[in-house]
Amino acid sequence: MQSTNFVSLKLRPCEPGDAPILLRILKQSTALQAQGYELPGDVMQFGQRDTQLAKAMLACADDVPIGVLDIDRRPREWRLRALHIDLDHRGKGFGSLLLTAVQDEAQLARVNVSAILERANPAVRLFIKHGFVVAMETDTEVLLKWRVPLP
Repeated sequence: MQSTNFVSLKLRPCEPGDAPILLRILKQSTALQAQGYELPGDVMQFGQRDTQLAKAMLACADDVPIGVLDIDRRPREWRLRALHIDLDHRGKGFGSLLLTAVQDEAQLARVNVSAILERANPAVRLFIKHGFVVAMETDTEVLLKWRVPLP
């Protein structure tokens, strides 16, 4: 019999004390500067009303922080501003779990989801695997969209 490991994956709002964890996870991505994050400025000023990280969620697997999720929940379309998995936890399916959770919640809310990624970002393949389609491309970025299935 093959053994299976089950992991408890939970999302919780980021808190000011999470700044070192957020900085460690987020600084691994150069795409963040293009999306308006100023590292470490946004992380160090965490908790102020104008910081984008104020609404971010920390993803924890068995209480170990493994990623950051940030969604701009607009009435008709959610913009996935950040889905970052810590380098030590990549390739274990956490990105897929988080993306599926976003899609499940968006389906309940009856809204579409979009994301802008760097063209060279390996996560583009993950998004396409989850049903996102390329809506627009530039030399450096790709706009991906997922439409909520019709009832």
